[in-house]
Amino acid sequence: CTPPIPPPWRCIPVNCWRATATERRPSQCIGPETHSPSVLSSTSSMSCTELDLVHDLGSFADHVIAGDVLDHSEAHIPLWQLDAKKSLSDFKITVTSKSGGTTTYNVHKDILATGARANAYFVKLFTNSPGPMCQLTLAASAATAFPVFLDFCYSSEGKLDAETHIGAALKYVAVYFGNSALFEKICAFIVKDLTWQTAPTYYAEADLYDLEKLSAAAARMCALHFPSADHDELILLKTGLFSTIIESPHLTCDSKLLSRRVADYCRAHSAELTSELLLAITPAKKMPEIAPKEALYFYERAVLYLPQEKGRGSLRQRCMDAGNPFIQTWLKRALWLDLLPCAGDITTAKNEHVIPGFTTQSNLQTAGVEAQQVL
Repeated sequence: CTPPIPPPWRCIPVNCWRATATERRPSQCIGPETHSPSVLSSTSSMSCTELDLVHDLGSFADHVIAGDVLDHSEAHIPLWQLDAKKSLSDFKITVTSKSGGTTTYNVHKDILATGARANAYFVKLFTNSPGPMCQLTLAASAATAFPVFLDFCYSSEGKLDAETHIGAALKYVAVYFGNSALFEKICAFIVKDLTWQTAPTYYAEADLYDLEKLSAAAARMCALHFPSADHDELILLKTGLFSTIIESPHLTCDSKLLSRRVADYCRAHSAELTSELLLAITPAKKMPEIAPKEALYFYERAVLYLPQEKGRGSLRQRCMDAGNPFIQTWLKRALWLDLLPCAGDITTAKNEHVIPGFTTQSNLQTAGVEAQQVL
């Protein structure tokens, strides 16, 4: 006696991806009431063993001539990074950095000028100029950012490997080449990345590329966190940028700490120091008190660059009020030098008692007059 054949819906194996299209139809996995008579008749004659068979249909290599199988080991590398012949490149871009160095990139017109990450610059270029190459001259950080820009254009997912030091440059590149997708991506990155630690870098780079809104945002961040900002990065800023931070209404810093930071900046930019700059970065309103250790330095600068500035609130007066006992001694020394009987003795005395900044007789006389008023 032959045992009855189980209902066909119980015969469908667990690994139903191996079954035929008819066998793995979702309706067959629910119950016998969902099967049509035709399906029941066709399936009822199959055993579970037959349904589990895996057919060997051969591999791709079995059907082609040896040597015709392509090597896909470099498939993960963006096409522009491959050899021009391998990638079937149809255009070359030569980028020259203003700081020196030239690099040539083998690119593809269809990728740069079509799709969601197309560039308006290259659409116009390829349409109006049938030539096989173009040359670009970019600032150092923009030249560094250019391969990152290409990676973004070639990425199937629009991945952007942005970093702080090229953040502003990538925004400039997005605007320059007319890539709206890159613009949105890099702006989203900068919003998260712009902190008091990175603000000086963004400030300097934004000024380089005339990115006004980014420059204003970075300057505000530098002013708000001036005491905590990277001192070395602040010193590297141009004089105009540094004075903008000091003049900012957002500046929050202890007066004596501010004087120390400003003194360090003046020392680093001594060749660029002018009376206008000294007035701008030593305002009495924001720096009413001078750190005692910097009093003599600022007094010397005031004598050299601000000879007409006098009275309460002047830089010289604030230096005298700093409470540095040594400045009183130096002022006495300057007064004593002025009272010496002859120029030869003055020269000798100046060599023995060095007073930095007091390099002329007029400066010594100025210091002597003020010493009489203070002492």
